[in-house]
Amino acid sequence: MNRMIKKLFPSVVLFLFVAAMLSACGGGGGTSPDGGNATSSGSEKTVSFSMGLQPWVGYAPWWIAAEQGIFDKYGLDVKIVNFIQDADINAAFASDNIKVANLATHTAIKLVGTNKLDLLGISLLDVSMEADAVIARGDIKSISDLKGKKVAFEEGTTSDLLIRKALIENHMSINDIQVVYMPASDAGLALLSGNVDAAVTYEPYISNVKAKGEVNMIYSGREAPGLISDMAFIKSKFLEENPDIIDKLRKVWDETLEFWKNNKEAGDKIIADNVGIDVSELQIILDGLKYYDSAEQAKVADSEDFLNTVKNIQQILIDQKMLDGEIDLNRLLHLK
Repeated sequence: MNRMIKKLFPSVVLFLFVAAMLSACGGGGGTSPDGGNATSSGSEKTVSFSMGLQPWVGYAPWWIAAEQGIFDKYGLDVKIVNFIQDADINAAFASDNIKVANLATHTAIKLVGTNKLDLLGISLLDVSMEADAVIARGDIKSISDLKGKKVAFEEGTTSDLLIRKALIENHMSINDIQVVYMPASDAGLALLSGNVDAAVTYEPYISNVKAKGEVNMIYSGREAPGLISDMAFIKSKFLEENPDIIDKLRKVWDETLEFWKNNKEAGDKIIADNVGIDVSELQIILDGLKYYDSAEQAKVADSEDFLNTVKNIQQILIDQKMLDGEIDLNRLLHLK
């Protein structure tokens, strides 16, 4: 699954999920067979749909947009649905209960390649710089020093992806280390206790570990730009039915980023409440992330730098045997 802040109470998330699903399935005119609503307000069409995401700061602007009515300004009636696991988002996509979802890029590749979901990536939302990292103690100062050492990380997650990329860059493989699978929330503590030699985790766990003992950050997302990234994905059929929705969602995202910039305290509180952390912990995570507005996304798409990074992600997934073969990445990345 993707990075998630473990402090969010599962019962609260479950309540939000059930409530949103009941609302989506309940009464109210104008519901189309595939779950989307199209009503008119004056001369402008209002498009109603559910958007799935997980309690990760990378998706933060969408919560702000919902609470500040920014979706409404662009004729979008959006229900935000929080999910705990990728499997839940997969099921929601398959059953047409959600039309748009925010996912780690590597997760979407797996959904398209393995689960055969017809998704299009319409926006690059954020990239992790130092919010994800490999940390170690003592004499371990580089990735090459990990040979034969115990390294803790969560299988199939962004941490898994990051350590494999780091090993490849240092002419090593996963077989050169002793893998110890455990949740990201526990990996740093295992490092401090001496049970492992290194850990792969993310914020706020990295900062929590640093506060309790001296550690070395030996590799992070900064060394592999775009590898740990999140995107907004849409079902292709829903896009065909609503061809202007990409432009509207991008405008919502841009306006929300601007609102947050000018109203930081209010925005931070909305985010902390939705992620399930204290607002004092938020800035640590934000310092390790870079958000992309529409203009920056266009530049990334034109340069093909992100496409090349996604090709590397796909190859790592194939090597991990988490993907049977290549998918059409040019179709998946619908960023222009």
